[in-house]
Amino acid sequence: MKRSILLGLAVIAAVTGAYFVGRAEVSRPHAAASVGPRGADAGAIDATPDFATPPTVIKGGVLPTAGTPLKDIFAKLQARANAGDIDAAARLLRDLNQCTQLRATQWKNANATDTLTRKSTEGMSAAQLRTYQMLLDAVELRRQAESNSLRLCDGVSDAMLDSLVPNIAQAARLGDERARACYLERGPLYDARSLLKHPDSIRNYRAAATSMIDAGLAKGDWRVVDLLQKAYEPGAQGLLAAVVGTDPARHYRYLKLYRLGAEQHRVAQLDQQLAATAANLSPAQRAEADEWAQTKLRDFHGPSTHTTPPGWDACEF
Repeated sequence: MKRSILLGLAVIAAVTGAYFVGRAEVSRPHAAASVGPRGADAGAIDATPDFATPPTVIKGGVLPTAGTPLKDIFAKLQARANAGDIDAAARLLRDLNQCTQLRATQWKNANATDTLTRKSTEGMSAAQLRTYQMLLDAVELRRQAESNSLRLCDGVSDAMLDSLVPNIAQAARLGDERARACYLERGPLYDARSLLKHPDSIRNYRAAATSMIDAGLAKGDWRVVDLLQKAYEPGAQGLLAAVVGTDPARHYRYLKLYRLGAEQHRVAQLDQQLAATAANLSPAQRAEADEWAQTKLRDFHGPSTHTTPPGWDACEF
């Protein structure tokens, strides 16, 4: 009996984990099974931003109804995004991201559902049965969300999906905060398949990162501050760390700003990090960074740690 209960709990825990993975994936779905031949309409897609020219941001009017099949509105959204329409750019990247993730979500959901429905309820306690029913309800919610994604992504070609990273970059250039955080953290590495087809995207990232950092700081974007303090951290990896380089003084600067905006429950931990970082700086460096952080704090509103809780995903659209 004890073994049966433990087994039941293990299965429920596994499915619960799959459920939350599925919820995260469904919120940013995938490519439909009807995706056409790669590159079939590549000649009709021009999504690479002009990184040499400062963007002109516009509001292009009403967007298509949510859930409209992407293949029917892709060309119009792309044209509007290219022209500087921030709302169209944000909508396009979110729909593309949803379709890019669809195949993986279908596979994960199918496996989670199979694991759950194969489980026998014999010997389960009343509490376990309630949990089991909750998970069955979650399966139905995932099925409905997957059905919505299939309608959105039906007929979307691989060439359209290949425009995801350039469209993240364009939305980021136009000022979409989530797109900016995602592009700064991962850039073209967000879709390695696209990177192999567009190797110049690394050069584009290097050209765009500095201006995006400046724009984020000017707008009081805590996401950018957190990304910077981590990028400057000794031994940091990733594209942003490679662009900014190693600089203990700047690590302290951005960590100090982040600490000044932190919620009380995060202060002790951040103070420990600051003390460790400050030990490698001169008094003059610390004083300069403290003054900069106090002055810069005026551009920011709300707690830094609310927008960027531990483990936050820069590419969660």
